Amino acid sequence: MKKLLLTVIILLHFTSCDAQKSNLENDFYVINVLGAELYEKPSFNSKVLLKIKVGEKLIAKEIIKTAQSKIIGKGFSFSGNFIKIHNKSYTGYIFSSDLTKIKPSIKVDYDGILVADIMGIEKGKRIEKRFEKFDGKEYEIEDEITEYENGSYTYTAFDGCFDHVYVFKNMTLNEVYHQLINFYFGAGQTENGRQIEIPKFIKKTINEYYFNSLDATQDLKLIDNQDGSFTVSSYDCT
Repeated sequence: MKKLLLTVIILLHFTSCDAQKSNLENDFYVINVLGAELYEKPSFNSKVLLKIKVGEKLIAKEIIKTAQSKIIGKGFSFSGNFIKIHNKSYTGYIFSSDLTKIKPSIKVDYDGILVADIMGIEKGKRIEKRFEKFDGKEYEIEDEITEYENGSYTYTAFDGCFDHVYVFKNMTLNEVYHQLINFYFGAGQTENGRQIEIPKFIKKTINEYYFNSLDATQDLKLIDNQDGSFTVSSYDCT
């Protein structure tokens, strides 16, 4: 009886250890198009060892709480944790705002740069018609709406201008911010090679975040709808 009890205790001990290990080994994915910085220690003041490319899958060995936050601009920052990464290639710490638990679809843009899309599976498309008045005249406008697992995209063309409206759900603010960057960055060739230019944060109102526009894009902003969803919108004209 004592031998049986001892065996049960040992089995429970190893089961508990395995469960703890499983809880720590969380899957994360890099969504920062510029790459996620790997720090030598869990601090922004620590040495940056390297950048891990967008789309890379990582397994967290430990999640370390911190009071530090990642600053995007004046009045705009992300709180989070440092994620300890240890594998055959490197060991270090990544701040969680550069990561997501949503498995991204990795695409190659026209400049050959990898981008991470976490909107999920396409659910369907539809066209909605509406009427609006401009200069006293009424016009019929068509909105082309594509629904995704984690949001929607609405494209509207009218009089040489094109509206783009993304609505995101099931995401955090940092995930939506990185979707904005992934969808709206610019790229150019310099003497040092290809360089990615991202929209810079300009200002924040109560629930709206404004960014500078690259190329033909105008009025680029991120809106916290305060219902658990976010909107990113812009327009461009020919």
